[in-house]
Amino acid sequence: MHKTKGMLLVGLFFSVFISGCDNTQINSSDEGIRKVNTSYEVEQHKTAWLRDHLPDETLAYINVPTPWNYLFDAKADALHAVQSLSAHVNQVAAIKQGVKDNYYQYLPAELKGMVALLLDHVATSFEVAVINDSPTAVMPSVAVATKLHDITADELGKQLTAVLQMLDPSIELLRQGQDAQWSFQSNRLPAFVRFEQSTGKLLIFGGMGVNLAKMTDLWEQAKTDQLIAIKQLSQQSDPSGLNLKMWLAPAKMYQLGASFVPPEQHKLVSQLGLDQMDYIWLGAESAEGQSAMALHVLMPEAGWRLMLPRASDWFDVNVAGTPRSVIQMALPTSDQVKQAISHFKLDQMLSEKDRKEMKSLFEFEQTLGFDLYDFFDAYYQQIYMVTDDSGSWWAMKIKDEALHQKLNDSMYAFFDINPEKKSLSGVEIMQAHFSVYAKFMESSVNQSPDMAQVKAFMNMFKDHVYWYIEDGVYYMSTVPQILADKRNTDNPLKLSDWLDNNQGGHWDSAVLAYGKDVTNMPQSLYHFYLLMLQGLGDMAQVKVDLFALPTAKELNLPDRGRINVVLSSDAEKVSFKVGYEYSLLESVLSAEGGMATIAIVGILAAYAIPAYRDYEVRAQVAAQLAMAGQIKATVSEQWFVNQSFAGSQAALGESDLNYSIDETTGVIVIDLADVGSSFEAGDVIYLEPVTDEGYVEWRCSSNIKSAYLPAFCRDE
Repeated sequence: MHKTKGMLLVGLFFSVFISGCDNTQINSSDEGIRKVNTSYEVEQHKTAWLRDHLPDETLAYINVPTPWNYLFDAKADALHAVQSLSAHVNQVAAIKQGVKDNYYQYLPAELKGMVALLLDHVATSFEVAVINDSPTAVMPSVAVATKLHDITADELGKQLTAVLQMLDPSIELLRQGQDAQWSFQSNRLPAFVRFEQSTGKLLIFGGMGVNLAKMTDLWEQAKTDQLIAIKQLSQQSDPSGLNLKMWLAPAKMYQLGASFVPPEQHKLVSQLGLDQMDYIWLGAESAEGQSAMALHVLMPEAGWRLMLPRASDWFDVNVAGTPRSVIQMALPTSDQVKQAISHFKLDQMLSEKDRKEMKSLFEFEQTLGFDLYDFFDAYYQQIYMVTDDSGSWWAMKIKDEALHQKLNDSMYAFFDINPEKKSLSGVEIMQAHFSVYAKFMESSVNQSPDMAQVKAFMNMFKDHVYWYIEDGVYYMSTVPQILADKRNTDNPLKLSDWLDNNQGGHWDSAVLAYGKDVTNMPQSLYHFYLLMLQGLGDMAQVKVDLFALPTAKELNLPDRGRINVVLSSDAEKVSFKVGYEYSLLESVLSAEGGMATIAIVGILAAYAIPAYRDYEVRAQVAAQLAMAGQIKATVSEQWFVNQSFAGSQAALGESDLNYSIDETTGVIVIDLADVGSSFEAGDVIYLEPVTDEGYVEWRCSSNIKSAYLPAFCRDE
């Protein structure tokens, strides 16, 4: 059984990686498609600023854009060119104003100030950072920052006071001198606020150990010598600072809590390298016209990273025209495999059953005269699978000629192969034909009497491999016509050009990567975006003039877009990225006609309108219960004084609340029929007093929908 497994593995490797001895060379053109030259400058007054001021003691950071930032502000992605135009900015401003003019009036009074602050004055995203100044104790403080515009310090002070009062009526905002600085306390923790009208910078900083000096230090200047690695990554990934993203510092967090970790778990953490994970970065990227969702782990090549191949010596290949799709896979080197086995002591972890299963791999050397380590060392790590104008083919490159020849000789002898060279359309192509099935049958033991017939039947099915050599790279396919068309192409390109110009960068450190071009994607995306603008204009009840915006041709949009998925591992980090043009929703919502408007209206109808209605009804119920507070107090007082609820109604004056009192039980019944259109006759709230040794506790219940009730009124 183990021997047959080994034979199948041999056959698999051979069918994919077989190569010959043709030394014909080809000169390919470096001419390829080029990305459109666009200026991706971002507006400085809209860029995030706190990220550049954070100290080394920062444990976590999150950047949350406003909906306007995320949808409409230029941030170096595929729509940067149009979103930078003044005509576009004016259209968006009209939509925002239309939203305020037509919907602001329906907001509860206590929310209007905060919503107006967000709509009219917030220029950029909200940044939140957790900072721990103590190297030995957990004493976190929180900083919140953004940029405002068109607001004075006095107006901001009033808005902040209203917001804080809404959150907690006991909070008092105190101004510090004549400057635009304030302080307040929340849960006995100090907090400070600073605003600079000329730049719009706003910072709120509070928590354990926070004082004015620390606030000033965080505010004053960018700390270019601290958090260098994560700041550089953030700047490269999102220069505008207008995308949703976050990062954590696991190694610092672990150091603070290491004393609480049991020794055995600490040993495992150390072996996996979790205590060496400097930063984890997660979020959306937009840079140089490309967008992606990305996860980056910044750490040295240690721990769990040793289980991943670390690619090096990337080699280029020629393609026929613009590729339709490319898959790149990296194999480990023999040294990397040995290092992982040694670090994790994998040989000691194998059970007897595992060792028997692994025996098929060790039979490589006995059967063919080489082992997997030889195979890993004979070739470069990368394997390419490409579909282009010629068809589908794969490629690999020899690294050690002597070792490669040893593998070839063994494989040829084992499979009884005599490679042949033939010409097709003027191209010299090598070929080999063999049967993995025949070898499989030969290796079987205890064969049944009819196995000879089965063997003869299976031997009819052969593996066919065709290849030629170009600059030391072996190009292989399952039919020779693909290779002939590839070599005779009128439009030879370098894979590196396609990666740089279409896929957003090189794959030189990729462990596994897939990239695909989509014809007319940028154009379709732009048209979808215009549909979305028009749909939002309809909802805001303002006219969107699409004639003020350029055509896709005038914007010089490229004729192809890209989608890719890349897992990479370099010396500094491991990254997983899903690349796209503008938004992950583009592939779902980029249909023709009015799909954008339908989608927007559908989302609003399904979620926003019911949610607002529920909020409005809950607010009405809360108002009724608030008015009942004085009634409960009077009824309770009647019980305390008289040990009876009799006379409660007479003790109460006039009230806007429609209620009644059962003076025998003290139950208050609030009638909701006339409160709003969401209620009908018979909808009531019951407030029942429960007395116990001079103490009155109130229980709430109702026959209306539980979602409209506060938590203390629900039967849960």
